[in-house]
Amino acid sequence: MTQPTGSGPKSAARKRPANRPGEAPVTARQRAYDGIRAGILKGAFPPGSFIEEAMACEATGVSRSPVREALNRLAAEGFLELHPRRGAMVRTLSAAELRDLHEVRQMIESQAIRLICRNRRPVPAQMSELCDTHEATSAGDLLACVEINRLFHQALVAAAGNTVLTQVFDSLQANLTRVAMLSLQLGIGKTRQIEQEHRALIAALQVFDETRAMEILAAHLKPMPRLMGSLSG
Repeated sequence: MTQPTGSGPKSAARKRPANRPGEAPVTARQRAYDGIRAGILKGAFPPGSFIEEAMACEATGVSRSPVREALNRLAAEGFLELHPRRGAMVRTLSAAELRDLHEVRQMIESQAIRLICRNRRPVPAQMSELCDTHEATSAGDLLACVEINRLFHQALVAAAGNTVLTQVFDSLQANLTRVAMLSLQLGIGKTRQIEQEHRALIAALQVFDETRAMEILAAHLKPMPRLMGSLSG
C-alpha cells in the first residue's frame, strides 16, 4: 500500500480540503482540532509525546485560544491526557487495552446486527453511500479511508435504534480510529478487503440474515487480534 507523502506535524496538519461552494468557512477551532487529530493519527505526534500549545499553533497555523480548545476536546474524546505545565500527552495504548477494545467492539456491533435483523430495521442508505466514497478514495489516503470506515460502523450501530448502545460505541471512537490507522499503516488492514466485507454486510442486513451478517462481522474484525499480536511481539 502506498504511504502518504510528507512527515512531521506541519505536513500532517496542512491538508484540510478547501471549502466547497456554499459551505460555511472552517473555523480556527476546527482547523486546530482537525490538524492536531490528523497529526496524532498519522504519527506526527506519537504516543507518549507531549503537544505543547506553541508547537500546535505552529503546526496548524492558528492562535493559542482555538488550539487550547482543540486540545481540551481531544482530551475529552480520549486522544490526549492533559498535564499541567507540561502540555497534552498523546495517550498510549497497551496490548491489554487493545484486547478489551476488541471484545467490547465485537459485543456492540454484534448486538446491533441482532437488533437490525430481529426487529427488521431498515439499513441506512448512508452505509452504501459510504461504500461508494470509500471505493473512490485512494488507498494511499489512509486518513480518509479510516474516517470513512469510522462513519460506516457508526451508521451500523446507529441503525439498531438503541441510543445507549450508540453512545457507548461513540465513546470508543478515539481508540478505534487510532487502531484502524495503525492497522492500515502496518498493512494488516487491506482497503479492498474492507470494501468487499462492507458490501457483503449490507447485503446480509438487507435480507435480515443474522447468521450471515455475524459471520461477515467476525471476519471483518479478525485483523485486530493480529494487530495486537504484532504490537505485543
